[in-house]
Amino acid sequence: MYKLLKIGAFIMAGRFLKPRLKGLIALIAFWLVLRFLHAEYLSYVELSNDTQYLVTATLTKIILYVFAFLIYVFITERKILLRSQREIESRHRQEFSSTEDDGFDFIRQKKKLDSSAEKLLGKD
Repeated sequence: MYKLLKIGAFIMAGRFLKPRLKGLIALIAFWLVLRFLHAEYLSYVELSNDTQYLVTATLTKIILYVFAFLIYVFITERKILLRSQREIESRHRQEFSSTEDDGFDFIRQKKKLDSSAEKLLGKD
């Protein structure tokens, strides 16, 4: 029973991560580089005792973390959302344009439908 749950969890995780993998790798790589640079700056501050820009560097690091995450969401997640909306619209169009006759095909084929006034005038 647990093996089935594990397999299901792996499949769901794979389906979730597959379209996001490149974006997540780029985001994590950027965060790691940013963390490394900040750690280097902190080691420089310890050696030189120059704490003049320490708060600014920390705030800049936090702002860059948030900015990178927002860029990830805007690029990757937005692309996935637009793709899923297009798929839903295409499925919706396919449902309505199916080959089954629902009794109204003769109206769909007409170029112009007659109004009730045109029908009254045409009865002569």
